[in-house]
Amino acid sequence: MKLKDNHNGTRFKSYFFKVSGMREFSETIRCIISLVLLSFLLSGNAFAQNGFTTHKVEKQETIFGIAKKYNVTIEQILDANPVMKEKDFMLKKGFVVNIPKTVSKSEQKAIQKSNINLGVLLPLHDINGDGRRMMEYYRGMLMAVADMKKEGYNITLTAWNAAEDADIRPFLDTPEASRCDVFFGPLYTKQVRDIADFCMTKDIRLVIPFSISGNDVLTCPQIYQVYQEPADITAKSIEQFPAIFPKAHTVFVDCNDEQSKKGAFTLGLRKHLEEKGMTYNITNVNTPIESFAKAFAANKPNVVVLNSGRSPQLGALLAKLDELLTVTKDVKVSMYGYNEWLMYTEVYGAKMRKYDTYIPSVYDYDDHSLSVRAFRERYRKLFGGDMLYALPSFALTGYDHTMFFVRGIVKYGKSFSGAASQTCLQPMQTPLDFKRVKNGGYENKAFLLIHYK
Repeated sequence: MKLKDNHNGTRFKSYFFKVSGMREFSETIRCIISLVLLSFLLSGNAFAQNGFTTHKVEKQETIFGIAKKYNVTIEQILDANPVMKEKDFMLKKGFVVNIPKTVSKSEQKAIQKSNINLGVLLPLHDINGDGRRMMEYYRGMLMAVADMKKEGYNITLTAWNAAEDADIRPFLDTPEASRCDVFFGPLYTKQVRDIADFCMTKDIRLVIPFSISGNDVLTCPQIYQVYQEPADITAKSIEQFPAIFPKAHTVFVDCNDEQSKKGAFTLGLRKHLEEKGMTYNITNVNTPIESFAKAFAANKPNVVVLNSGRSPQLGALLAKLDELLTVTKDVKVSMYGYNEWLMYTEVYGAKMRKYDTYIPSVYDYDDHSLSVRAFRERYRKLFGGDMLYALPSFALTGYDHTMFFVRGIVKYGKSFSGAASQTCLQPMQTPLDFKRVKNGGYENKAFLLIHYK
């Protein structure tokens, strides 16, 4: 598990890609490729991702002094913190500055010698939701390749429109496919086996980004399965709860949500608490405030667990907790929520911080972070429209996945397993931590607790 406080972060710069050997490649993608090429030829500065550390500004500190302290240039700091370039920006005590990490000489040599071939086998079209979502993921990949190229990476990207009814085998017969170091895809289970067999023959990594049925990861050592089953995430959320709140009293709040899908979590957590000898009470959001208050402990911290991940129910709970504090001012309250709540931070973010909220998740989409704001604006300029409203963001997912594998392979070569101990990426949204499955491939085990405090 990785405990992560919600904070601002940025990334910065690179570019070269090639698209070839694409059968049934739609006119839409040709237009996008032209747009990407034109945009990067005309623009000088794009953000890249070297990773970064952070510095909290003290009283009377200056940008010059901070740059000197970390042995970076003022321009590098400004590139890593776009908000600092705004006309009315003033550096104040408490502001968190992103400091770009420097690259060692040995790492720079590896980057300059790199020659990475990426293949994309996804539905890349505008016919339905699958195609549009994968187009956005692919655009995120293009942005990552462009950024890394500016750092000196040499990357070739070849994409095939692997629609649902596509026969994958002709794509794999092309010279471009045999040269790939990594494939990203497919989206459809029926296409996995042919690609997996090809990857085993050619010793090519196969990154499957989204949900796939079947167990090919158990028999193909080349597979990196990113998607995690909801049951696995629920189990991790339950397991970590006592570690985060070892001395707390838990209050389960029923909100009468007949559409709730959180029963497995709340029932599993109650059983786990009983096994640990930890106390809990059950109440209802519609219970009169005097009775509601009796569910809370006066002599220890309280953790509230709602049995719904939906927005109206969260709003009702927050209103009830506000009412609770007018009756019992000294009660200490935290909340343990769901990754769906990340969609509601625009409305409930202040209240989530007020009630010290922890959200178990496999991604962290922070719409207010500097890096996400810069990425979203850059995407809009490149592709003439906004990213799809989805969590996690498909474009950010494609960006992080590409960065993760290219950087890892260049730095560690054949020994790169994708484990968190080898990571050389501060992701904008999507952390990865792969573990080998017996004699098969690798499954992603990344897990976050996002803390609003």
